[in-house]
Amino acid sequence: MNLKFNKRYWGKKLQYSDWYIRLKKDLDELFLPVVHDNRAIKTFRHKVYGLVEEMLDKNQIPLAEKGFNFDKERKQIDTIVIHHTEEYPNLSPFKISAIGFIRLYASKYLQNDVVGYKLKGKPVWSGHFYNGKQVFFGYHWCIYPNGKIEQWLDNSKIGWHSGVWDVNTRSIGIALAGNYEHSTPSTTQIQSVATIIKEKYSYIDKSRIFGHLEVRRERTCPGDKFINGWKETLINLL
Repeated sequence: MNLKFNKRYWGKKLQYSDWYIRLKKDLDELFLPVVHDNRAIKTFRHKVYGLVEEMLDKNQIPLAEKGFNFDKERKQIDTIVIHHTEEYPNLSPFKISAIGFIRLYASKYLQNDVVGYKLKGKPVWSGHFYNGKQVFFGYHWCIYPNGKIEQWLDNSKIGWHSGVWDVNTRSIGIALAGNYEHSTPSTTQIQSVATIIKEKYSYIDKSRIFGHLEVRRERTCPGDKFINGWKETLINLL
């Protein structure tokens, strides 16, 4: 496993529309596995994410100009899934988009099964836009530690956040910015999550509010303090 970042190598590969095929070995080894506490791998990943963010901003990575309307499968919203970004809390939306580009979309395009469409070899397409740029967010909302709220995807869009397509089609993904693998988010942050739910999704039954780890049992998101800790705090605020 080579953790020496070669900007020229990555930059050259990313200039192709099928970059994810050309980088398959690297993606399989370094990006697609779930990693929590390996600082060396996370440091390497962030160097690549930074390059991807830069190249997307400069339109140096070929993206599809049009594609399938994945959002046509959107159903009535009846579920909320809570996440943490498991990243530095001050990451920009476009850095999170770069992460989604690599970890969410590349994996699906490599499988050649993008919600039923055979798209392997084609340039990536999300159909989602933010400030005029095509983006690759998994989450609809992001909550920062100071309580700041940002909406990244409209309710009509399907966020690729849960890892279960049926859940994605009828859910809202709310992410807390930061890494809460072994800690509890700030009271302010939890209160802002409650505010969103009360103001935007009060019709959703409290029993349909889940942590990501309750949807995908092999996940730990949004951290080991959620189930027996701050989930109850959140529910009591609603």
